[in-house]
Amino acid sequence: MRSLRRYLVTVLIALFTLISFVAALQSYKQSAIRAEALFDQDLQVLASSLSQQYQAGSQQELGLALQVWQKGELVYRSALAPETSMSEAEGFSEHNFAGKRWRVFRQTPTDLLTVIVAQPLKQRQQLADEVITASIYPVVLSLPLQALLIWLVVSKALSPIKRFSAQLSSKKANDLSPVELDQVPAELDQMLKTTNQLFARLADAFEREKRFASDVAHELRTPLSVLQVNLHNASQQWQHSGISDPEGSMLALQAGVERMSALIEQIMLLNRTNPEHFQARTEQLDLAGLCRQVVADWYPHIDKKQQQIELLGLEHLSLKGDAFALRLLVSNLVGNASKYSAVGGSIQLELSTNQQQAMLVVQDNGPGIAPEEYSRVFDRFYRVGGDRHQSGTIGSGLGLAIVRDIVVLHQGRISLGASDFSSGLKVTVELPL
Repeated sequence: MRSLRRYLVTVLIALFTLISFVAALQSYKQSAIRAEALFDQDLQVLASSLSQQYQAGSQQELGLALQVWQKGELVYRSALAPETSMSEAEGFSEHNFAGKRWRVFRQTPTDLLTVIVAQPLKQRQQLADEVITASIYPVVLSLPLQALLIWLVVSKALSPIKRFSAQLSSKKANDLSPVELDQVPAELDQMLKTTNQLFARLADAFEREKRFASDVAHELRTPLSVLQVNLHNASQQWQHSGISDPEGSMLALQAGVERMSALIEQIMLLNRTNPEHFQARTEQLDLAGLCRQVVADWYPHIDKKQQQIELLGLEHLSLKGDAFALRLLVSNLVGNASKYSAVGGSIQLELSTNQQQAMLVVQDNGPGIAPEEYSRVFDRFYRVGGDRHQSGTIGSGLGLAIVRDIVVLHQGRISLGASDFSSGLKVTVELPL
């Protein structure tokens, strides 16, 4: 198992050393070429001075001014040197003549002989700039190459992290399988192990939650069924024995058992439709046909309350979705509309499309919901007014929570509003086609 830190440090040091060596070698070559040119120029000045001394008229301006004084008389001067002495001070100094600023060196080896050499300061600065430029130019040129190589090396070194991130991003909400990578660096190995351990714990927790809800519902179903049978038998015996129940205790007990049974069924459905671990079976289905089936299922209850229900809009509406979940969604909406509407009330379903969305609108003329309660009614076990709902209908507060989970599962939207009737609630569900 290789170390990401060791790989980066080793490769980058090797690259910097190699590039720095190549840049230094190139700088040395350029500086040597420039220095050689300066030395050649000095030889030319010396040759020109000697030729001046022995051949009249061979004057060359090579950038230096030269004077030779013997016994106070000027015995030789170069083309750029004036006829007067360029400096009276021994050693180095600076003076102005011939319209320039000069760096002057005066040397008197004997009492009878004096040599004075001068060079323009501008020329000296230009030569220094050329030498410095020649030395740093290769280093500057190597910087983009170093940056490119660093980017390539770091990208290659961090590729396992990129693959790790890509696998995490591509995982679905219900995919808690371990992440597997080849050639994992030492620095990433512990993170990978910790992530996989977290996935394992989450998978166990979700599985325990599913088993708990299922086991609890199963364990409660059996005694409730027995209790319902015994209550029915007891009620029949009371009637045959002529025992009266003026306070309605038996009816209240039966209603409580029925409510508990309905609550258990709703809890099981809520657990099953939870988007975090619901295994959707997506298929192409007809939402209009599904709505007709739900209306047929609820019609005996609707007819018993003398309510009117109608299905408007498209006769066929094809979309991709889970048939069980969508049927449960429509059933909850139609059931709520019927339960909370009064005897003789009206229920309306309408199907339409809006661009790439299928729209289902369910509305009734019941008591409705206040706008400030719209966001709360999707919470689990929340009921407007608590158990003392103004309609007097018994409920668990899970119906709309289940509907919301199914809408989220299908990546749709749900909104509440005022009904088109004189009163009531309008529920609008938008699902992708």
